[in-house]
Amino acid sequence: MLHKLISKILLGLAYTFQLFLTVAPAVAEQAQVPKPPSAGQVLFRMMPMFAIVFFIFYFMVLKPQEKKIRQQQALLESLKKGDQVVTDSGIFGRVAGIEKDYILLEVAGGVKIKIEPSHITRRRDKVVESKSAA
Repeated sequence: MLHKLISKILLGLAYTFQLFLTVAPAVAEQAQVPKPPSAGQVLFRMMPMFAIVFFIFYFMVLKPQEKKIRQQQALLESLKKGDQVVTDSGIFGRVAGIEKDYILLEVAGGVKIKIEPSHITRRRDKVVESKSAA
């Protein structure tokens, strides 16, 4: 009787071992650690982020800068002799002459200076002058 019990236990262990040998590789294949993504896959996943950053940069930095450049060009094209202007260094003056490379500015009675056109920041309004005189 003990002999039959031992043989059944050994047969059961053999069957379990055989089952383990056939099933274990299949389970091991499924449980493998996934390979890390390739550089191309990582770049493809990051493309939307790059696009979002580019659009934010464009609308927050480049677009306002282009608008400012267009306004500056329009101001320089509309300048004429006698206009009151302010330079980027804060000098107030009246346009005494316009040349190709520079603008002649009269800052005081008979005192004229040459400045580059790009340094004119804005035109001084007549309304501002009358308010400050009052």
